[in-house]
Amino acid sequence: MVEQDANGVPATVATRGKVLVPEKLSKDGLEILQRAHDVHVDLSLDASGLLSVIGEYDALIVRSATQVTREVLEAGKKLKVIGRAGVGVDNIDLGAASERGVMVVNAPTGNCLAAAEHAVALMCAMSRHIPAADASMKRGEWSRGKYVGVSLAHKTISIIGFGRIGREVAKRARGLGMNVVAYDPFVSVEAGALVGVTILELDDALAAGDFITLHMPLLDSTKNLLNRERLQLVKPTARIINAARGGIIEEEALLDALNSGALAGAALDCFSNEPTNKHPESVSMKLAVHPNVVATPHLGASTEEAQFDVAIEISESVVIALNGGFAPTLVNAPAMRDDQLKKVMPRARLAERLAKLAMVLNRTEHREVSSVSLEFHLRDELEDTRMIKAFAIRGLLQDSSEIPINIVNAEKVAKSRNLVVQESKVPVGHDEDQYITVCVGSGHKIRGRTMGGLPHVTRIGVFETDLRLEGTLLVYIQEDRPGQLGRSGKILGDANVNVSNMTIGRHRDSDYSLAMVLLGVDSTPDAATLKALKESVCPEYTPVVVSFN
Repeated sequence: MVEQDANGVPATVATRGKVLVPEKLSKDGLEILQRAHDVHVDLSLDASGLLSVIGEYDALIVRSATQVTREVLEAGKKLKVIGRAGVGVDNIDLGAASERGVMVVNAPTGNCLAAAEHAVALMCAMSRHIPAADASMKRGEWSRGKYVGVSLAHKTISIIGFGRIGREVAKRARGLGMNVVAYDPFVSVEAGALVGVTILELDDALAAGDFITLHMPLLDSTKNLLNRERLQLVKPTARIINAARGGIIEEEALLDALNSGALAGAALDCFSNEPTNKHPESVSMKLAVHPNVVATPHLGASTEEAQFDVAIEISESVVIALNGGFAPTLVNAPAMRDDQLKKVMPRARLAERLAKLAMVLNRTEHREVSSVSLEFHLRDELEDTRMIKAFAIRGLLQDSSEIPINIVNAEKVAKSRNLVVQESKVPVGHDEDQYITVCVGSGHKIRGRTMGGLPHVTRIGVFETDLRLEGTLLVYIQEDRPGQLGRSGKILGDANVNVSNMTIGRHRDSDYSLAMVLLGVDSTPDAATLKALKESVCPEYTPVVVSFN
């Protein structure tokens, strides 16, 4: 039985990589990493220390404190993947990572419940003045009349960002008897109605809320989303909760609203400047100590359960990515479901190997490469072929590229090389094979299919073939006459090159018959052996060696 990887495709043997962990990660996650790769934990690294050592590592796993800048990425010559143990990736330069083909993966589900619970806890604490009342008790006071709060029942909570965490908050808010409305540009009114939530436009949601809670990543499109203008839409009796990311609220405008009485209160778990005690003069610090603010030091994911779940999720994703797979939590590439991955990955690897074979044959024939055509025979014409296309580009260009090529940067690399990639789809019936055909420039059309999840080449130009594309492959064209295999076998045997499998494709053109020979070999023939082979059985054609390891 063929062993399969996490994406349900035949596994390949991965070399052990080096993983740097400069922030805390639970031992359970570290154990997953250590089973597959060499892991170095160094919690003492500062920015300069990270720069000095990152060049040694294939992967880096960070939380929110470590800043993965363009400078870090450029110094990380070997970096293949960056893991963010959490959801937000605003501390990672995604543009620079994508340019270099560095995959960025996160752990979007591990801390969902913890973040939702913390947002609800902040709302409850703020509504009943619990932190201030607790502090007064510890000062020896008994001030019941000073801390009169407000009820949550029958109040409207506006959830800004209705993804995984927002939906968990909605469940809990409904349990508290609250009316739930939400804003999310990617969620339809119908989808909200299915879970008992009214979807509104952003301004309407802000105006409606007695409590407004934010649940979204910090992106260019969400930075200062709650700016001075939008804060003016909010009721003066309203209260704002931010357990998402600092920078989503314009902090100076929030401070002014609190000071002027235009807003009743805020509960903040994250700030634009963190940690706030290292920025004592900042607006972030002024908000943290404000009497109408409940503040916590970015504790949204800080539960034992969340730390365990996040560590497991990020470690598994990093191992998949380092082993050459497609991690389902990849941030800087199109998202794909597990069932989609299992269907597409075998054909993506087929496309990569067909393209590599096509490129090697094209190079041997000294043709310039300015274009490549990809033809996909699909049972479902609507199937997403971006992954297959990216792997084909990797097969064409990886051997001549200093940076890794993958789904993250494949099309950018092709464009930078002025390579025109033409793609076409051919519908086929459910009982027909889903072939992939690759043609580099004016070279041979090379066709293949998967069998048992493994890549096979079935045609090269006019030659019908059938061979699994794995290991090292020797390809040459010979005159189709008796004794040729005996001659080539002796040459390879004398060079101690063992043949593991083979196929021969024949083509007869008038009185002249040729055959293409594909030999799977256990070692790479040297130049002298290839020269002897050419002189003996294929004087008009140059044998080529292709490695798929």
